[in-house]
Amino acid sequence: MPKHWWSLAVLALFAGSALAQGTTPARTTYCCADNNGRKICGDTLPQVCYDRAYTELSGSGRTMREIAAPMTAEQRAKYDAELKAARERAIREAEAKRRDRVLLDSYARVEEIDARRDREIASVEADLKRARAQETELLAKRAALEKLKPATGQIPRDVAEDLVTNSGELAATRSVIDSKQRDIEAIRTRFEMDRTRFIELSGARGKH
Repeated sequence: MPKHWWSLAVLALFAGSALAQGTTPARTTYCCADNNGRKICGDTLPQVCYDRAYTELSGSGRTMREIAAPMTAEQRAKYDAELKAARERAIREAEAKRRDRVLLDSYARVEEIDARRDREIASVEADLKRARAQETELLAKRAALEKLKPATGQIPRDVAEDLVTNSGELAATRSVIDSKQRDIEAIRTRFEMDRTRFIELSGARGKH
């Protein structure tokens, strides 16, 4: 008598039961269409299906899974670009939501936004006022230097050097003035956007 007669008997019992019930072991069939549109199937994935879409069928013929064809280089590039765009869009949306939370947490009323705007503008305007005062001083100094230039002949070396220095300082000061003016406009624009968004959010929140 075989050493594992009991295990063999159990296997035989199950096999006989399956045959008695008319069932067959479950199997998977893989199918795809070839270049001519003919359906090619096999118990293992046919070689012709490697680079194209195929379907997995159960033993009863039911579709279990559909596998897309591998992407071409062009399709992969397009997919990667779309994926990158979707990620960037998600980042922008998350950042917008974060800004909305900060806006609602920072202010209770529209008047608070206006007050903060005015404080920031006042601070920049103070810098702008000092820069304009410096510009006035430099222009006055330049006028004085111009008077030291002789009507004819060569300009004294020290006067020429002072004029060059004055021109550089005047250009730098005017650059600061332009920058401060742009800063003021940027502050007004930013706070106007915050003001409008705050009203939108407050109204939406009040409806719930």
